Amino acid sequence: MALRSVPLLLLVLVAVALRESCFGASSHSLKYFFTSISDPSQGMLQVVSVGYVDGQVFVQYDSHSRRMKPRVSWIEKYVGKEDPQYWERETQMARGHEEWFRQNLETLRSHYNQS
Repeated sequence: MALRSVPLLLLVLVAVALRESCFGASSHSLKYFFTSISDPSQGMLQVVSVGYVDGQVFVQYDSHSRRMKPRVSWIEKYVGKEDPQYWERETQMARGHEEWFRQNLETLRSHYNQS
């Protein structure tokens, strides 16, 4: 029965997508890039996370500041009014990604007998 509902769900999603495109709704892109660099001489892990909306940087996190920060004024104005906890949530998620990178680096080091 679950398999029968899949085509119906797909049909509904396609119908919604077509309706949006027919009425001139524009599409946007949201992308996040996470970069982690390990410096063997210092044993330090550097993490940078950058968020893009329609190709424009709007937020950034780095392992030095350990905070997600706005990179454009419109996000500061919007978030301050609509969602005061936004920056704390985004910071916690970025710190979680940083910890994930750190744990994976340790796994790789132990797997390949690296100090």
